Amino acid sequence: MINGPDLNLAAKIANPTASPRSLGAPPATEGGSSFSELFQNSINEVTRLQKDAGKAVADLATGKTENVTGVFNAMEKSEMAFKTLLAIRAKLMDAYEEIKGISV
Repeated sequence: MINGPDLNLAAKIANPTASPRSLGAPPATEGGSSFSELFQNSINEVTRLQKDAGKAVADLATGKTENVTGVFNAMEKSEMAFKTLLAIRAKLMDAYEEIKGISV
């Protein structure tokens, strides 16, 4: 599981009828920017995980750590977060294309 912006994908898959609020989603703000804030936070978290993985690899290469399992876990966490973000982006683009195709 990815620790970070907590997109709650596993919880949503386990309970697809649950409301976003019951899954721990932030409350919507009056300006309606909670989705954009959530998405920006997700991007920032993926960036942080990638930097952490890069630092872990560098530490292993320079001999600062011998924890190969920790380095592997950091890399896998980073990869999983990135792939999840790409999947979300793909779904958003599909939705945009579908909406764009609707004639009024």
